[in-house]
Amino acid sequence: MTRTAGYGALLVALGVAVGIALGRRDDRGRAEPGEGHRGDLVSAAAQSLAPRETDGGDSHAARLERRLEMLAAKVAAEAEQRHHLEQQLAGLTAQLTALRPSGQQTADAAASQPAPAAAAPATDVKTGDGTDQGSADGGSTTLERALLAAGIDATTATEIRRRRDELALSEIYLRDQAAREGWHDTPRFAAEMAEIERQRPSIRDEIGDEAYDRYLAALDQPNRVAVNEVMLESPAAAAGLQAGDVVLRYGETRIFSPGELVTATRGGTAGENVQMQIIRQGRPFEITVPRGPLGVTIAASRGDPGEG
Repeated sequence: MTRTAGYGALLVALGVAVGIALGRRDDRGRAEPGEGHRGDLVSAAAQSLAPRETDGGDSHAARLERRLEMLAAKVAAEAEQRHHLEQQLAGLTAQLTALRPSGQQTADAAASQPAPAAAAPATDVKTGDGTDQGSADGGSTTLERALLAAGIDATTATEIRRRRDELALSEIYLRDQAAREGWHDTPRFAAEMAEIERQRPSIRDEIGDEAYDRYLAALDQPNRVAVNEVMLESPAAAAGLQAGDVVLRYGETRIFSPGELVTATRGGTAGENVQMQIIRQGRPFEITVPRGPLGVTIAASRGDPGEG
């Protein structure tokens, strides 16, 4: 009985020892996997964050730099292409200018060029009285046609043209010589030009006032002086001159331009009575004014040569 009890106690002690040993092993198994799991989680988190903050940022910046480089290269290429096109355009413009006939210019080129000097020599002469250069075959000029329309015979018209062309050529040769020899702006040039002008009679002097009136009308140039306004208490108002009147004659002088009327009022003796011939609403009138300023505003106009 005593021996049996001793065996039982021994078995119980062995069971307790085995149980304790197994319990410790289970505890280590559970503890070790837990700690490893926690370490793996920390390591994985660090690995997931570090590349994004470092490698990912560097990669994005590198991509932006490459894109900027590509854009800069594209802009440089386009600038080079534009420069090449501008050079081609300049070359074509130069070729076109060289092929264009002498004296012909585009509107833009002509506007950018300085105006020629008034005293430059000319090959085509045209004056305010209708003189121009004839055609190469000696055909009639504007001057001759206007003279014929004014009632001048063809022989006289041709002679007037010949004399005026001769003086015009003399002026051209004088200007050319003075420019070549360098005495264009000298008293000698002025004196020789004055001599040419002295020899050049006006068309009016050559054909007379009545024919000259028709001559101006044939050229569609002003041949009358119209009164636009009469100032209050002026000599013209006292004499009865009215706005709309047309001045034909001042004293003995036939009037064809405003300048001629002003010149006529300054001649003779100031204050003396002068007869003025006018046309009012198509009818002729005469009024008397004192020589001197009239106190009117006037302008050039056109009228029928048959009036007055």
